[in-house]
Amino acid sequence: MRRVDLRWLIVLLANLLLWWMVGTANHYLSHFSFLWLDHASIHLSIGGLFVVFSALRLDSKHGWITVLLTGLMMDSLQPVPFGTNMLLLGVVLATLLYGRRRLPREGAIFGIVVALLANLFLVIALSFILVGTHPRPGEAWMRIFVDLLASQFLILTITPWFLALQERTMAIAHIHPETGRRVML
Repeated sequence: MRRVDLRWLIVLLANLLLWWMVGTANHYLSHFSFLWLDHASIHLSIGGLFVVFSALRLDSKHGWITVLLTGLMMDSLQPVPFGTNMLLLGVVLATLLYGRRRLPREGAIFGIVVALLANLFLVIALSFILVGTHPRPGEAWMRIFVDLLASQFLILTITPWFLALQERTMAIAHIHPETGRRVML
């Protein structure tokens, strides 16, 4: 009898929950103005956080399923050519999977560093793709810099919680995160 491995679904649902929470935060931050300037609202981008657990804890098959579906979810709600986020998240995942044997898999500190570096790459790559269409690129780069600082601070703050959420959800489902086998507590 073939057993069903639901690790990818648990991680995908956690990514969906975080995407919804950040979307809600972005909605409320869009009404926020800094120093009474209406164009100074903040947009949070946390794409790098979606790759960390999949790359460090899941096997490559389930990691790819999770990251590609998460990328398509992100593409469906952002004004980028469809498949852009999926491709960029795939590049980050492939890079992390390549060096995974030499990387520590457990621990929040390394997860934070990986999430920060992955998010930095994703924001810069998306910025180069999208800033060419902006009528005033200089202003766009300043806004991207402020958004990047806010996003990196948010990732620094919530990465331990998000990694613990995914590990705890797997523990509640009695699934070992790296092997997918049932675990008795």
